[in-house]
Amino acid sequence: MYYNIVTVNTNSGGLLMFNVYCVVTDCPVTEDFYCDFPTGISNDMILVPSSNFKVMIDGDLTTFPPHTAFYYPARTPFCYTRTEGEYIDYFIHFSSDNNAYKEFHLPIGQPIYITEPSDIYSLMKMIARENILTGRNRSEILDNLMKNLFLKIGENIENNSPEPHYNELYKIRSRIYLHPEKEWSLDLIASDLHMSINNIHRLYKKFFGTSFINDVIESRLRKAKNYLSHTNYTVATIAEYCGYNNVEHFSRQFKQYTGITPKRYRDQEA
Repeated sequence: MYYNIVTVNTNSGGLLMFNVYCVVTDCPVTEDFYCDFPTGISNDMILVPSSNFKVMIDGDLTTFPPHTAFYYPARTPFCYTRTEGEYIDYFIHFSSDNNAYKEFHLPIGQPIYITEPSDIYSLMKMIARENILTGRNRSEILDNLMKNLFLKIGENIENNSPEPHYNELYKIRSRIYLHPEKEWSLDLIASDLHMSINNIHRLYKKFFGTSFINDVIESRLRKAKNYLSHTNYTVATIAEYCGYNNVEHFSRQFKQYTGITPKRYRDQEA
């Protein structure tokens, strides 16, 4: 079955993470099929073909087996095409106000080898069906289905070996977001992994689309926002709980990245 439904969800009050625009499942393509977007597209995309296919990796078209997933955030370049034999396309175009790749830690433009593809395809078909309905809970149902899809795809990451050092850096990134308050040192990580700092910088940006330092800051500010919104802790206490030794430095960095002071953010969230 083939679905190609272009719709826009109403994000009720900004509470939803995902908006689904286009869903394609079980779609055979012609022999001259070649999908090339050198500047990406305006939406995020999940691609999980159920047949052999080729993806552009570092300038070369590399063949991947069926049930290999790729995630491309908006405006990320991508190129893929069919191989010999039948090609069946599965993909979803969507947007995520909360940067899904940061929330769910999916690699950008790197293969994720799916061990239980039937679960993934079932979720994609459910999303396609729900996307054409008009029930009052449609947006919330789609949002939950998309979250489940990301979680299901993420379960396969530990068993993947897309490139050397990916799993090690993925585990470090997960620990950063779990414990942003810790003293994260690039020197120590480089020593533990027996890698140069420059190599870690390069691979981290390649795998996750951001730098190690930016991820540490992002994780700390995310935790700070949660404290500001849901507790009565002082700004100094929140700074300490989020890994800052100096409240002035915390306040400056918070304003630099969010455009407002911690106090202003708390007042807006009240």
